Amino acid sequence: KKLFGGNNGQKKEIAKKEESKQPPLNVLVMDGDRTHNWPELFYGKKASNERPIHIYQASWNKVEVTVYPEYAMVHMQPLHSTTRYQQQKQSKAQPHPLDLPTVDIRPHFVLIRNQPRGAIPATDCLNAFYGLMMSNVPSLNSWRAVYSNLERPIMLGALRQIEQRCGHDKFPLINATYYSSHRQMVIAPEMPVVIKIGHAHAGMGKIKVNDQTAFRDVSTIVALNDHHCTAESFIEPEYGIRVQKIGADNYCVMKKLFTGSGWKSQFGGSMLTQIELTQEFKLWADECSKCFGGMDILAVDAIYGQKTKKYHIIELNGTAIGILPERWRQDSLYLADMVVERLNQHYCPVQIDETVENKNDE
Repeated sequence: KKLFGGNNGQKKEIAKKEESKQPPLNVLVMDGDRTHNWPELFYGKKASNERPIHIYQASWNKVEVTVYPEYAMVHMQPLHSTTRYQQQKQSKAQPHPLDLPTVDIRPHFVLIRNQPRGAIPATDCLNAFYGLMMSNVPSLNSWRAVYSNLERPIMLGALRQIEQRCGHDKFPLINATYYSSHRQMVIAPEMPVVIKIGHAHAGMGKIKVNDQTAFRDVSTIVALNDHHCTAESFIEPEYGIRVQKIGADNYCVMKKLFTGSGWKSQFGGSMLTQIELTQEFKLWADECSKCFGGMDILAVDAIYGQKTKKYHIIELNGTAIGILPERWRQDSLYLADMVVERLNQHYCPVQIDETVENKNDE
């Protein structure tokens, strides 16, 4: 017995040491906020086989991608890196304000916390996104979910499927009309509406329209770049609701009180307060987490109408959701643990217990 595996503990220890000699697992974190130090959040974390994890954090506009038949290579300028953070930790020095030199890495996982495309052409980094998507490197959220959530009509189509499945009473999606171009903007929906042009988000490309005349005027603006647009019912809000879900069971519900004079919370101002998770809110988040093959990071936005006295779901946000400042570290550490878990699933095969095998052989 000793000859055929009695020393299993020693064998496992030797195997573990051999595995720890493997090159590090490189995690690319797409987060352009320098105040978010992801290497610090991952400090001390390793894969289950003791393989080290190196974190490289960057903005989308500082990343270039080449995909070869066997692997992907990323040329990037990191905001923070694992090596730099470890040096700071040892020397107890303050973070260096200057940009780090560019590096070339083979990513094993990508955590996406920023959208790869903004409202203006200068912020369009989809070429790098497409390369990473082609490489099939595991990511959080999935490439399919991030890609699908870039365009409002695709997102609204997924929400309409939930509404049809659950019923409007349980999933009260706002009314929306889609126009593929300005040429189709002939029959207007019931006024007032908010026209949302193209892929823009965060308050950009949105115009409130109160009557048919204004609707026709907006169609001439849509024509300039031949964009698609949606016309969505304008509901005067008493307050807004955001239901956030990260992973399987990390929920957060925020009540948004509009404090500014404008109708856009992004420009008019708002005050956020964390409130209790109800079964209604939980259903919204759980159903949305099934969209696009599964979403690990999401937030459902809704408003409570002043006159209607009921909720209206307006959109689904994905991988780049903002997190309350007081919860940022807690939720980001939760995300870091999720990344380590996915790394283990993809790169750390489960060891078979030889003792059990030997007993079976006997």
